[in-house]
Amino acid sequence: MSLHFYQEKTTFPRLPHPQIPLAVFLIVEQGVCTAWELMQKQPRGRFNLGKATEDEITHELYERLFDEVFNSGMVAGFDNELLSVMTRESKIRNFNGESLDKMPDLLFRIIGRAPVEYPSQDWLYVECKPVDKQHSAGAHYCDKGLRRFVRGDYAWTMTSAMMVAYARPGYTIIPKVEEALEERKNDIPTFGAPQPCKRSVKGQFHDQVQVTEHLRLFSYSETSSQAPNIIIRHLWLRRN
Repeated sequence: MSLHFYQEKTTFPRLPHPQIPLAVFLIVEQGVCTAWELMQKQPRGRFNLGKATEDEITHELYERLFDEVFNSGMVAGFDNELLSVMTRESKIRNFNGESLDKMPDLLFRIIGRAPVEYPSQDWLYVECKPVDKQHSAGAHYCDKGLRRFVRGDYAWTMTSAMMVAYARPGYTIIPKVEEALEERKNDIPTFGAPQPCKRSVKGQFHDQVQVTEHLRLFSYSETSSQAPNIIIRHLWLRRN
């Protein structure tokens, strides 16, 4: 029996996917900041933010974000009318399929998106990194985090994504990331210095979101065309 509804695609894939509206980023960022404030003011059990490892912090952030903040009314719009699911370290493939085990820290599925070429890749991607004496803004935050968006490991179908830092006192995106990107201008091509998001405000436990734009260093396997620039929003959370 033939499947009459099946038709082979005869056109080039539609890449990249449509951009994510700024309003969505602002709501998700507020959700993250609210969960972080809970972690600071109302720690659970034996969790100690000051001593926790990178994985422990990210897991605690994920659980409190999903279990307590999402769909609770704490953050207007951060609910099941905007997002269908959020996951931690789900496996995805990179841009050419050579790796099937890429695991972004957080993925947010947005409701109401227009039809896209690869629904399995259509997420708001978030990568989280500590920044402190043992984890520099260059070798850790940029090389093990930001670079993954530039080379097509993460968000290769998208035009924007997020980096989150767990920053110790004395570590701020200006000048730390600005200096690190200047040193890596060939490996992480950047257009200008980080710019503050005018819609974002500084809070008790987080800095104002900064925005960078980067040339991506890969071409789509499907079309042989170079991937467009990617906008990265940097949310730095303060950690004692």
